[in-house]
Amino acid sequence: MRYILLYFLSFVLVFVFGFYLNLSSYETPAFVKFERTPEIAEEAEEPPATFPHLVHQELFYCYVCHPSVFKFGGNVMTHDDFDNGKFCGACHNGVISWHIDDAPDCEVCHK
Repeated sequence: MRYILLYFLSFVLVFVFGFYLNLSSYETPAFVKFERTPEIAEEAEEPPATFPHLVHQELFYCYVCHPSVFKFGGNVMTHDDFDNGKFCGACHNGVISWHIDDAPDCEVCHK
């Protein structure tokens, strides 16, 4: 019985300490606005895409996307990248999640 209590308390301490570290170790933005190259910025009619980082952070661990899909900051992408499975297209491919072409309008990303 004593060992069960010891294991339980150990588990609780590790869980609480890990949760505390997860909350206090870094701050992340709720939204990320993607940068554009000057060439794309000149031709674009819609604003740059805005990524709902907080929503994705609540659903996934950081290592799901960083650094394999997105590096930390400075990601420049195009719609062709999505079709090639890069950046957002790694998950928004119609299999894992909705495809970019299935969005009701451009304002889903370009706000």
